[in-house]
Amino acid sequence: MTDLINDIAMKDNFDLHQHTLTRPDSPKVIRERKSNDFGVRSPRPSRRDRDDSNLQKVIHENNNWASRYLIEDQDYAKGAYGKVILARDRTSLERVVIKKIPQSTPSRMIINEVKAGKVLPAHDNIPLMHQYVEKSDFHYIVFQFVEGIDLFVYLEKLNFSPRPDMEARAIISQVLDALQHCHSYNIAHRDIKLENILMDSKGKIYVIDLGLCAFMEEKKPCRDFCGSDNYLAPEIVRRTPYCGYKADVFSTGVVLFSLLFGVFPFENLRVNGVHSTDPNRPLKTLRVRFPADVPVASSAKDLLARMLEDDPAKRISMDEVINHPWMQVGKAPSSPDVFSLRNSCESKPFKSAP
Repeated sequence: MTDLINDIAMKDNFDLHQHTLTRPDSPKVIRERKSNDFGVRSPRPSRRDRDDSNLQKVIHENNNWASRYLIEDQDYAKGAYGKVILARDRTSLERVVIKKIPQSTPSRMIINEVKAGKVLPAHDNIPLMHQYVEKSDFHYIVFQFVEGIDLFVYLEKLNFSPRPDMEARAIISQVLDALQHCHSYNIAHRDIKLENILMDSKGKIYVIDLGLCAFMEEKKPCRDFCGSDNYLAPEIVRRTPYCGYKADVFSTGVVLFSLLFGVFPFENLRVNGVHSTDPNRPLKTLRVRFPADVPVASSAKDLLARMLEDDPAKRISMDEVINHPWMQVGKAPSSPDVFSLRNSCESKPFKSAP
């Protein structure tokens, strides 16, 4: 990771049309504004949720766990709700990461992540959850260690240079595989973003952080407002009941757009976009516009337009995304679309269309 290029020029901003939402600042500028994660604003768990003994039995594993791990780095990383510790299993010598989360964190987030970790079978693109322990002051969740960086850091190191089609397709296809796996077990992620997608040195992708996931067993719509700025589906911002699966499609579309163009497709929808508290002001309709200075295939734009559709009823489904012609380019049954992270980072800067 030390030889990443630093001379990729940032793309110029586009003028915004007042009647639509168009190209905003780069993800780098958005991060500098410290946009908020809205998971903490989810509705407070009901008494029924807090007293659900079945869930507590699922997640409670208080054994002599501390002696099982050798701590290597107490401050390996910081998360939105705690910190991440790097450790090693004393028996298997396998490295793990331990999420240390304060008891003040909303209990629903802990329950969701741990329950999802137990419900979901092993998958190549989702880190395996090994163990959960609850103490009086902290929750500890032990996960498979992934040696890599998140996609935001990856793009940041490349100065948010738009990525070639093959690379973006290789990344997003693995994200889709992980999400399809979650959806097949009736779990909607609801917090897909660049920071929640890890990539190792070989280009393998891991989708992390299921703390805001929703269990869709009863096919009922979601009603809680959760997610992260710049990735929120418009129906969430409008505070209307929504399908968690369709919200995942929208957020994944934002990630794909960021990879192909180096910027987010929309400004902060919560502040500037589709929601108005004034009943006399109509809600804006979300329409995606593509930067003209970045050469992207028309089939990719078609896919993005369908994923970022304002109306969730008209938005493309996850299966339709996977089977879209752009996603199928260059695919062979025995040779998945992969790329070398080092080769990608050391490639020549992306050149804009004349």
